[in-house]
Amino acid sequence: MKALPLVLNGILAVAVAVLFYFQFADSKPEARKNTVDSAVIDSISSTLKIAYINQDTLWKNYKLIDDLQSALELERAQSEKKVEQRSALLEKQLEQMATELQTKAAKFEEDARGMNEVLRNNKMQELQGLQQSAQAFSMEAEQEVGGLQQSLSQKLMEKELEGTKKVTANIKKFLAEYNQEYGFSYVLAYSDEAGGILLGNPALDITADVVAGLNAIYDAEKAAEVEAKKK
Repeated sequence: MKALPLVLNGILAVAVAVLFYFQFADSKPEARKNTVDSAVIDSISSTLKIAYINQDTLWKNYKLIDDLQSALELERAQSEKKVEQRSALLEKQLEQMATELQTKAAKFEEDARGMNEVLRNNKMQELQGLQQSAQAFSMEAEQEVGGLQQSLSQKLMEKELEGTKKVTANIKKFLAEYNQEYGFSYVLAYSDEAGGILLGNPALDITADVVAGLNAIYDAEKAAEVEAKKK
């Protein structure tokens, strides 16, 4: 399963590179001090305002992504443990069936010469039935474990998707509010490993602002949750 940042790369490249153009004459600047110099940006482009985000830095420093990854790793470990425990139990049951079959087969081989034909045939049918039951149990156990793995894997994928949607929504919401001060036409995303932006003016890099703003919101949300639990 892919790590959350890798899953998010393709989505953020589309979600963040969205047109954010606002014309609110009465919009008020945020209390938090930003690092982007509007005068520098205006001097770079008088008709089109473009900013960019280093998504590698964002993945590394956005606390929500780190917490989501930790939660996914914990759930993945728990899922693997469930599969291992169920597999071990089924294997033990199969071993017991195999031992019973071997014991009875050995006993049959020892006593077969002294049996009459009817008893010998009955014992042979009993052994064949045990063998068929063991084979059927083995196939059912394999299917059960495979189904359990698939079910748990699907749940993890759904969790990843939920995390992706949450992160994307948070970024879009923050940028919409952040952009009221700057009026960017576009906010682009790039990655050092795989990105379309090969050169960018540092004055247009708003990564620090975005990371700081997102983490401030996330810290406030977590603090509110802690306070709510105390009540």
